[in-house]
Amino acid sequence: MFAIGVLVTPWWAATMLLFGELQPGYSHLYHAASELGAFGASNALAMNVLCFFLTGAFVSVVSLGFMSYLKSRGESRAAAWWVLVLGVMLAGAAVPADMELKFQSPWTAIHAFFVLLGVVPFLVAAWLTHSVLKKLNEQSKFLSYFPWFIVPAFMLHGFLRQGGLVQRLTILIVLTWVSALSWHLLKHTSPRNNSPKSDVTAPRALD
Repeated sequence: MFAIGVLVTPWWAATMLLFGELQPGYSHLYHAASELGAFGASNALAMNVLCFFLTGAFVSVVSLGFMSYLKSRGESRAAAWWVLVLGVMLAGAAVPADMELKFQSPWTAIHAFFVLLGVVPFLVAAWLTHSVLKKLNEQSKFLSYFPWFIVPAFMLHGFLRQGGLVQRLTILIVLTWVSALSWHLLKHTSPRNNSPKSDVTAPRALD
């Protein structure tokens, strides 16, 4: 279950690069990721399902495992619920946008809702995860502080003309955090980590 989360970042990156190559005249530096799944794109259906929807589905699967993990330790599952909301928002980006009518189309408005507001559950999930791992004495500096890089990443929109690059950077911050959380949970739920330590002492030499 958590292995899927570890692989979600390379999965998203691979599908993004693949469909970008298949779209004539597309630039990852200047064009939005949404354009690859928009109405009229060369491989819109495949892009929406394999990249957007499955990425969100993988994150949702991680959230279910996270819930089970927190429940087994008697802690609040709020952080995991927000990871689930994040997964739903990422999957919702599979609703295609209309790049010609833009916000005159309800499709574009729905797509924008999932894309633009997805950062909210991410930040809430990151903060609650920091708090609950601290209670469990399983703190991770990376999981606690890395998510806040998304703030300067958003600010780059005002300084760089390469909007596509900035957008991908923000998505990578989100997914890298999910992969790191999955790796953290995978280590703490592995049979080796949970097996009781043997208390075998070396036999004493006979006097």
